[in-house]
Amino acid sequence: MWELHEFKDQTTLLEALSAKVGECIKGCVADRGKASIALSGGSTPQRFYQHMSHQALPWQSVTVSLVDERWVSEVHPQSNARLVKNSLIQNAAQRATFIGMKTSHTDVFAAANSLSGIIARQTLPLDMVLLGMGLDGHTASFFPDAEGLTEALSSNSRQVCCAIQPQSNKEDAAPVARMTLSLRTILTAHQRILYISGEAKRQVLEEAFAPGPVTDMPVRAVLHHNTTLTEIYYAPDD
Repeated sequence: MWELHEFKDQTTLLEALSAKVGECIKGCVADRGKASIALSGGSTPQRFYQHMSHQALPWQSVTVSLVDERWVSEVHPQSNARLVKNSLIQNAAQRATFIGMKTSHTDVFAAANSLSGIIARQTLPLDMVLLGMGLDGHTASFFPDAEGLTEALSSNSRQVCCAIQPQSNKEDAAPVARMTLSLRTILTAHQRILYISGEAKRQVLEEAFAPGPVTDMPVRAVLHHNTTLTEIYYAPDD
């Protein structure tokens, strides 16, 4: 199930999304004394993270983790941990606890079991997951035809995290291996937000709304799940 929120511009979206996330954090801290959110990388949410970093929230009681990560060091330019730490874990939000995904394992598939235990102990249950979407219809690191996709999407999988090896294509001849939260983990979060921007992704979203193979557009696995709601926040690019 999904609910689409469309905004006239990015500024209006940022204010609405900040209020949504802030309300979640404050409510969870008031109820349980803590909050846990998982965030995505990419260029779309970076401005939002910078905005959130200045918000007066009980950050000292918040655990921030990742939806997915490229299997590179945290200082690598493509690291999602690097992006989140440099944009969100600053200013007021520097008091939050950050939990990354990259381990010392060279082989991402060898890391999945131990990392699942770490993420389960340190971040679950997740109060909110912030997802993105690519022009190929992927979300998290659920890439079409990727090695590891079947397990990552399986409702029977007990893994909190799954390893993924995207297929090479004309844009990326040697794609980097990734670690991702499993679909099951994402769906058990209390709230899910899909944040997209730009007309090109709006058109992809319309395709994803239509029934079709999940393996062709893995974002459908989230959108078409019949017992969990995903809220979509969209605005055109500025």
